[in-house]
Amino acid sequence: MTKFFSIVPSERRPIYVLNDITVVRLPLGEHEPVKEVKKKMPVAEGTLLATHSSPNVGELHSPLYGAVKEVSSTYIEIEGTMSRPAEGSVAPPEPADLGTPPDRESLCRLMKSLGIAVRPFTRPCELFIINGLNPEPGMLHTQELLREYVDVLNAGVSLARRLNGGSAKFVLALPEGSTASLEGVESRHFKPKYPISLARPLISTMTGKESSAGVTLVRLHNIFTLGLTAGTGLPLTRTVLTVQGNNFHTPVGALIKDLFTAARTHPAPGDSIVLGGAMRGRAVATVELGIGKDDEALMLLRKGESAGLKDNPCIGCGACVHICPMRLRPNMLSRYAEYEQYDSCRKEHIDTCVECGMCGYVCPAQRPMQQYFRMAKLNLGITSRQQQMAKPK
Repeated sequence: MTKFFSIVPSERRPIYVLNDITVVRLPLGEHEPVKEVKKKMPVAEGTLLATHSSPNVGELHSPLYGAVKEVSSTYIEIEGTMSRPAEGSVAPPEPADLGTPPDRESLCRLMKSLGIAVRPFTRPCELFIINGLNPEPGMLHTQELLREYVDVLNAGVSLARRLNGGSAKFVLALPEGSTASLEGVESRHFKPKYPISLARPLISTMTGKESSAGVTLVRLHNIFTLGLTAGTGLPLTRTVLTVQGNNFHTPVGALIKDLFTAARTHPAPGDSIVLGGAMRGRAVATVELGIGKDDEALMLLRKGESAGLKDNPCIGCGACVHICPMRLRPNMLSRYAEYEQYDSCRKEHIDTCVECGMCGYVCPAQRPMQQYFRMAKLNLGITSRQQQMAKPK
């Protein structure tokens, strides 16, 4: 059985720009539509559609010229054209002058208004790591960004330094053999075997320390989207992701079905649609959903390709313990989570779990390990908030 997976593709996977997307559904999450947004309202590329109460979450903007087709509790649908405004279209926003803000706080507010989640860039740190490894199997765009969009990435690095505001050392993590580089950033190379590409394993390997104190890690994808905005002064309306082995530069909100069409593939009965990589992605029920800013992969698990998960009892073989990169006991964690013994999960250091999926992959009993852990973390978070609310003020 394979214990580790290569995260470097065997051949080039160029990034194709999709300019023929004419319908998008932007997922709202916890964003609230602005009061002006109503059905049939004309929009331009970059029109503000929804805001978020957190200062660390970027706003949502239209990636199309056209009109609002639907405003629901979960998405805003826009129908129109990609970048060819029709006669009489509303005017797009003016580019922001990113050199104007006199201080970092003002720059952060401006970037939020342009759709950028600034929190990853503003944490005080001594070491700022840019993860130039493909995050996990099924995501293939990272090395292509370093080949095809180096100017955008350099613009992103420059803006990241301003947002960081300190004297942090910037380091780019790359797979062995890569000759890629970014301006003013030290390159370090690693064996491209998953799960080294996840945050905690990569930080630990790079620093030789278990603690991530004083270290910030961002994905190259974050630097790319920052660079798109830095280069234009316009709101973030596009992203890059891998779709069934193909890399696309696409509008945010593009429908899953249209992305599969662009990749010349379609789900068949019994297939599973996964938003994210093969190890950590989440299954979605319909191709009518739109992708978000942070989505990096979309794939199909064909019927019969995987063994599937079952609520079988743990057989105590220890395979999951042997494979865990964080040196946890997934066998015990999954048992505690299965029977809702969440305090015991905490004692087993579930907060250290990176949800890499390796334990579930090697489990001969096919237990839904990752699902148990996510359920436990969710419940521990709810419990924690309830305890905070119950404390006397």
